[in-house]
Amino acid sequence: MLPFDEILSRYVGEFGWYQRWVMFLMCFAEVPVGFHMLSAVFLAGSPVHHCTVPGLQTMQQCRPIGKALDMSVPWTENEQGGRTYSKCTRYDLPKGSFNVSSAAFWHIHSPESLSAGGTLSCDRGWEYDCETFTSTIVTEWDLVCSSNWLKQLTTSLYMVGLLFGAVVFGDMADRFGRRPAYLLCLLVQCVFGVATTFAPNLVLFVIFRFFVGAATSGVIIVSAVIAAEFVGPTERVKVGVLRPVFYAVGGMIMAGVAYGIRDWRLLQLAISLSNLLYIPYYWWCPESPRWLLSRDKAKAKEIILKMAATNGVNLPGHVLEEKLGEDSGTKNETEQEETRRNYTVLDLLRTPNMRMRTLIIFSIWFVNSCVFYGVSLNITDLSGDVHVNFLISCAVEVPAYASLLFLQERFGRKIPVLAYELLTGVGLIITAALPAGGLRLTLAMISKFCITGGAQGVMIYTVELFPTVIRNLGMGSASTSARVGATISPFMWLLADVWRPAPFLLFGVMTVLGGLLCMLLPETKGEQLPQTLEDGEEFGKG
Repeated sequence: MLPFDEILSRYVGEFGWYQRWVMFLMCFAEVPVGFHMLSAVFLAGSPVHHCTVPGLQTMQQCRPIGKALDMSVPWTENEQGGRTYSKCTRYDLPKGSFNVSSAAFWHIHSPESLSAGGTLSCDRGWEYDCETFTSTIVTEWDLVCSSNWLKQLTTSLYMVGLLFGAVVFGDMADRFGRRPAYLLCLLVQCVFGVATTFAPNLVLFVIFRFFVGAATSGVIIVSAVIAAEFVGPTERVKVGVLRPVFYAVGGMIMAGVAYGIRDWRLLQLAISLSNLLYIPYYWWCPESPRWLLSRDKAKAKEIILKMAATNGVNLPGHVLEEKLGEDSGTKNETEQEETRRNYTVLDLLRTPNMRMRTLIIFSIWFVNSCVFYGVSLNITDLSGDVHVNFLISCAVEVPAYASLLFLQERFGRKIPVLAYELLTGVGLIITAALPAGGLRLTLAMISKFCITGGAQGVMIYTVELFPTVIRNLGMGSASTSARVGATISPFMWLLADVWRPAPFLLFGVMTVLGGLLCMLLPETKGEQLPQTLEDGEEFGKG
């Protein structure tokens, strides 16, 4: 039997109608990935808030009453000449102090006398501005002030869920097939997404979100592999770029949905029920023939024949015939035995060439994720409506992804990743040297554009570097490395307390080093994907 890449390029077609159908399925399922990955912006939104003051009305039609807050909450004057009120303290005034008119109150008190009386923590709870969010987990469970760390914990544990899913579902896809792992991820994403809607307390909310994160990570990893394994060498970049574009589209749709639904429970329910649209995937989603060739050649031949028929190709009989002699003898039996065994992360590190390549890939994924989230968390200077800003931040990713379609087809896989990494690093180093202002923000946004392109470019690259028998395991392990980077990224901003430019400078140096590591990897453009561990070890030598 001919190699699968040769069957595609010479007979079936590298990106025919059958592959387009599979690609549509993978892209369509990326939309809820965008929902769940980015929903924390709205589910855990923290609106303007201040202490509840007994005996005083401080809110009217969801907006704070300035005069009332002047009487009850410490404030400072901001750069715009307005007042910024304390979120966590109120003046220590006796009960009944506000049962007088405003004029009478200020006849008795002055700003100086209020301050002299001392302050209290918010012992009666908080009141929240409900103009932007009518309800979030922050307002429902008061995750502010001394409990603010719990809000950060929900995001951190979601990231741990992503890490868990990358390992578990990546390994599952290699052991039991791409299709069952993918369908299970879609199911878990829906079930635990709906369960999150009805979480009665923060503990269950975190647990349910953990499993949503695990399933979402599985969808990302497995769909990337399925899309790459169905097409020929010249079409891998195209499918690698199209999929994450729909992730960004999901984020843009999320902005509109969140604008119309301001209650976090209804919003979570809406984005989770969208997974019901994927019930037909049980009948529509095929198994990867490339994976089947290493496990069940009879079923692989069935799918290849179906692909040929859908693409309007009459496949010659000799294409799927088993070769006589050595190919059907001991060598073939050895390969079948190898592909049927269960693999672990140790197989990625067992041989020298694979070990070096694996460690480089892990390092680049770690750096990209750390820098991407580090830069994103610092871009908070945009003014205006939160929904509009969110829409823009998602839209800027689309041209970054689209640029890879041209760059990686024209210049190969390695050079664009190298260029994006170096541009990101240089941009962030310059950003560290600039004072706060529009130019600094603009350069940081350009750096985010570049790191987005670099991160997606290295994902396409990684799919082609690992052999088929451990491709999902390799992708899952690389994603694990990325999640570790994302988890520690917020803590790196603590360096700003020591020296303000330090985080940007550190991110810049890390990305430059990540780019330079790319130079040690082989080019994969137009090459047949390695199938076995032996193929992977020999691939790119010299």
